[in-house]
Amino acid sequence: MYTRNLRKPSPSKNIYKFASRKSHSTIMCESGLEFDACFHLEFSPTIAAFESQPHGIEYLVDGKVRRYTPDFKVVKNTGEIEYIEIKPERIHTTEKFRNEFEKKRAAYSELGYKLILVSEKQIRNQHLLSNLKTLHRFSNTTLSDVHKKVLELVKKVKSLSIRQMAAKMNLVIGECIAACAVLIGIGAITADLVTEPLCEHSLINEN
Repeated sequence: MYTRNLRKPSPSKNIYKFASRKSHSTIMCESGLEFDACFHLEFSPTIAAFESQPHGIEYLVDGKVRRYTPDFKVVKNTGEIEYIEIKPERIHTTEKFRNEFEKKRAAYSELGYKLILVSEKQIRNQHLLSNLKTLHRFSNTTLSDVHKKVLELVKKVKSLSIRQMAAKMNLVIGECIAACAVLIGIGAITADLVTEPLCEHSLINEN
């Protein structure tokens, strides 16, 4: 196995940096798409940690040795390790890429690991990605009395909209959205992040 070093400056590449609280590190990414994927990995409840550009492998194709480094290594809550390849739609749908990827997948399978292909369409779901970025923006917020009172209210009533929450707690809607973003980010409460933006109409539920 070998390792690529994205921390070494390169004049020909734009490197994106993602601050991961989950992994306690800065994740270096080679593309905006990989950077956007980090938001999904950061807030996935089944993932304990992740890193970019992990150790690569060498594998044989038609008797020739090829090198390959996946985009991410993921450690699940179960301890299982998976590897992820990120690709835009224009590439991952081609027959050439599919054939090459299956050889890489087989090589990882022989090592006892899964290699998973994640597409641009999966990553750039409009509302979900925007909401995950909102969660990330507030992820370093220290829990305050407001957060504790929001959590107590949600546990008491089980489900209510952010507008109802603001009225009951005598807070402005923006404060409630920010508080809910923090609590959703740590898994204390839930909301539909897939089909609508996090807003005053969002229904907040007990987790």
